[in-house]
Amino acid sequence: MQYEEKLKLLRSLHLLKGMPERQLAGLAEFLRPKELADKAPVFQEGSIGMSLYFISSGRIRIHVRAADGGSKDLAILGPGDFFGEMALVEEACRTASASAVGPTVLFELFRGDMSRWVKLNSQQAVQFFAGLVHLQSQRLRRTSSELTLHDDIAGMFRGDALTSAEFLGKVVDCVLPRLEGAWAAAAYLCEGSALRPVAVKGEFRTGEYLQKLPAAEAASWLDPSTFHTPLAGLRGPIGHLLFQTRGPLPGRDEVGRTLSGISTLVSTGVEIHLAKIAAA
Repeated sequence: MQYEEKLKLLRSLHLLKGMPERQLAGLAEFLRPKELADKAPVFQEGSIGMSLYFISSGRIRIHVRAADGGSKDLAILGPGDFFGEMALVEEACRTASASAVGPTVLFELFRGDMSRWVKLNSQQAVQFFAGLVHLQSQRLRRTSSELTLHDDIAGMFRGDALTSAEFLGKVVDCVLPRLEGAWAAAAYLCEGSALRPVAVKGEFRTGEYLQKLPAAEAASWLDPSTFHTPLAGLRGPIGHLLFQTRGPLPGRDEVGRTLSGISTLVSTGVEIHLAKIAAA
């Protein structure tokens, strides 16, 4: 059954789309299973990379050391994703750490095994490495866009004086163009036990989840198409951001990580405004 699992995984990869079954079967022979418990490390930042990993089941957290001694998440990957691919190109230090999120099964491809497969399947190897280059380009664009997004939101603190509602509206306007595909969004401010909508962009479908927002403390997907980011203040909840996609969403965990990453920054912006009102 393990061999069939390998083939099923390889067939699902966009990277290998169109590759003949015989070549896929040859590559599957080189994949080595690796079972991980929750939080078990795959590799550490700074270690020498020797292999590429395909995720069969479970999830993998990619993270780096933070300035405060903790760690910062870069991505959460799921079944069908792969990581550590630069180890196939050169023997270099890992630029991030990887660890399991829940029980996880990986298939590991060592650089030496990859070299043997390349010698037997040179034409398919060109397709494989072209796909790797494309993937790296996508990841770099995504990282660049996220950094720009954070800078733009932080810049709103230094601009003209904005009300909390105006600030949240500008945040929504700033985030939506950076999300791939068709998206809508809504922003709400907490007024006692009530929620006041202050910005609605696109064809946003309200849904029954609005009743659940006051109790939601962590950013999460409320359904397959709607992501919720709570805005927490020093004295309690400030508001909520909801982002909703209307089409298929590849890399859902990574999109969620990006959206949840802005919550602290946005909460700070609203807190600054509220502090100014209190001091006036």
